[in-house]
Amino acid sequence: MEILDLINQLEALASAGKKLPMGRKLMEADQLLELVDQMRLAVPRAVQEAAEVLDKREQILAQSEMDSKRIRAAAETEARSRLEDGELVKAGKKQAQELIEESQSKATRVLEQAEIELRQRRDAADQYSAKVLRELEEEVAKVHATIQRGLDALGHRGSQSLPEEEPAAIS
Repeated sequence: MEILDLINQLEALASAGKKLPMGRKLMEADQLLELVDQMRLAVPRAVQEAAEVLDKREQILAQSEMDSKRIRAAAETEARSRLEDGELVKAGKKQAQELIEESQSKATRVLEQAEIELRQRRDAADQYSAKVLRELEEEVAKVHATIQRGLDALGHRGSQSLPEEEPAAIS
């Protein structure tokens, strides 16, 4: 790069200068001014070259980022594909099927147990109803017998003075 060469020349000019007392050096003003002018001219080229380098760097970074995204997407797709076909998925599907079968079996057992309990409760209710109806029948028979005895008792006494009525039918 030209600017570095000019800086090296400036350094050489400063080193070549004549020494003065108190650490100072005497340099040729014409040579010094000419180097400064050349540096001024070289700086814009150096700045332009640096800008070009930065632009090229940005292009490389952008391309690298696009390549990175593309590679990552391809890797994710490949990973998903392998995972779907992998043993983990197969084992998961097998376990899910086993759970489904176990749940269906359990549901069948629960339904069968519920049907058994329903039949038992229905039988118990029928037995209870039959028992209550038999007890009611016995009570009704006792009341009927009592009514009959009352009518019979009234019939012996009242047959002489009361007209006979037919007993009302019980429905």
